[in-house]
Amino acid sequence: MASTKQEIDKFLKDLNKIKKSVEKDLIDVGEEAVKLIKKRTRLGFGVSEHGKPKKKLKKLSSGYVSARKRNKPKGPTTPSKSNLTLSGDMLDDLEATEKSDGTIEIGFSNKKEEEKAGWVSEDRPFNNLSKSEIKQLQQKLGESIKEAIKKNQ
Repeated sequence: MASTKQEIDKFLKDLNKIKKSVEKDLIDVGEEAVKLIKKRTRLGFGVSEHGKPKKKLKKLSSGYVSARKRNKPKGPTTPSKSNLTLSGDMLDDLEATEKSDGTIEIGFSNKKEEEKAGWVSEDRPFNNLSKSEIKQLQQKLGESIKEAIKKNQ
C-alpha cells in the first residue's frame, strides 16, 4: 500500500507533466490568436478593447483612398477598404512569442511595424481579441488541457 507522501509525490509529478504539456501548447494558442487578429483585420474589422465585440474599422479618407489607388494595396483588397493592408507589412509582422516566464506575447518583431501599429490603433484599433475570439482560444486551450490529463492517467 502506497503512503500518503508517495501518493502526493506521484500526483505532483503527474501535475508537472500536464503543466509542461500545456505550456508547449500555449504557443499554438498564441499563433491561433495571431491568425484570428490578422484575418479579422483583413476583413475590415477591429476590436477597441480586449473582450469587446468586433466593429468595422473606421472608413478611409478620400485622399488616402486616392493614394491607395496609385500604390495598389497588397493582397485581396480594394483601395477603399479599411483593413490596414497598404503594404501588408504590419499585419505580416504580427507574431506570438513565448516569454521566459511561460507566457505568450502577441506583438511585432520589427520596431517600425510596432510603431506603425501604435499610431494606426489610435483610429483603427485592431490588436485586441473580441469576446468570441477569446472563447475560441479558451476552447482550444481547454482541449489541450483535457488531452494532457488523458495522457497522464
